[in-house]
Amino acid sequence: MARGSRNAANSKLAAPRVVNTTKYDAHHKVLSNTYGNFADLRRELSDSKEKVAEREAVLKQLAGCADPQRAYLLFDDYLEKLALRRSDFGQHDWWARIQVASAKARMEEVAMLFLRSNRSLPTELIPHANFERFAEVEQSEKESGFVQELEDWLFPPHHTHLDSPRAALRVVCEPIRAADDVNQWRLAVHFHLFRSRSGEKERFLSDLCDLRTRAAHEAELFPAEDWAVIDWLHGNWAEKVKEEQTLVLEGADLLTWLAKFGHGQRLELFGTATNVTFMGRIARLEPRLDTIDGEMSFTHVLRLSDDRSHLLPDCRFFIGEPPLVLVDGEFFVLREAPPARLLGHWAQRPVVPVRRLSQRLLTELRKT
Repeated sequence: MARGSRNAANSKLAAPRVVNTTKYDAHHKVLSNTYGNFADLRRELSDSKEKVAEREAVLKQLAGCADPQRAYLLFDDYLEKLALRRSDFGQHDWWARIQVASAKARMEEVAMLFLRSNRSLPTELIPHANFERFAEVEQSEKESGFVQELEDWLFPPHHTHLDSPRAALRVVCEPIRAADDVNQWRLAVHFHLFRSRSGEKERFLSDLCDLRTRAAHEAELFPAEDWAVIDWLHGNWAEKVKEEQTLVLEGADLLTWLAKFGHGQRLELFGTATNVTFMGRIARLEPRLDTIDGEMSFTHVLRLSDDRSHLLPDCRFFIGEPPLVLVDGEFFVLREAPPARLLGHWAQRPVVPVRRLSQRLLTELRKT
């Protein structure tokens, strides 16, 4: 009695087993894993002749049926004999192709349905499978999918506005120091959402992601370029930033952000009337000897690609790899940057008296 009651209790406490595959899929998966290349032969032998004959009779009726409603029921009957359902084949518009075809072509479409769904062909459908046509159709679908992706990239679909947009998004970028005594920065991104009723309010990234998951009519309130920013943020940052947390960028994330939106007038620089831009240009540090307070000193300047030069305290060097520098509202990629530990303090005051330089450094400077 004790053992029986214990088994009964264990059976009650045991969690129900969740099975995602159908009986048909599980049966053929076991055959394929167990017998390998002989799976098809074992599959044919595992089906009794009576079951194959029953399914073949239903297929013959389906091939010659001209009534769409009766053909629908016959196909369901055939799937039921295989322990399958229509939902096991996805949501594609495959029934229309089967319904339009007739006779041998209809059997070929049924076999094609199994092949497209990566399911093993039942014994009675093997003679109707056209593998050459399946390869052609599969290649055509891949090409069509590529063309569709190319079209969506070149000409992204936009919502049609029946009236003028009633909401807008402003993106304001604010450089923030990593520490008070270093010239190293991060970029904080603030989002200002404007609505015709409530006016302009600053929102967090999590608020924009919630806006993206709301009803589809929200997209119709924004201009297409503003909604593209919200859509991109939801797809790339929804799981990275916590609720009510400001988006702070550095390194590769900052470069990705600038490459995506650093053109035109999308990004505004905090506290100024200018925009943040990024054109992919390179900047480098160039050594220079200057007389400062009557003493020869060694310093560096930032040389841009158009031969303009800027003093290092006038530039903002950003943390992370690749190293980026902000000058007059434009970001540059810094080539051959010194280590971050050196750059932070040195860029704050990049002046060293020549008398304090080592003999080795002076020798190398004379060569260059």
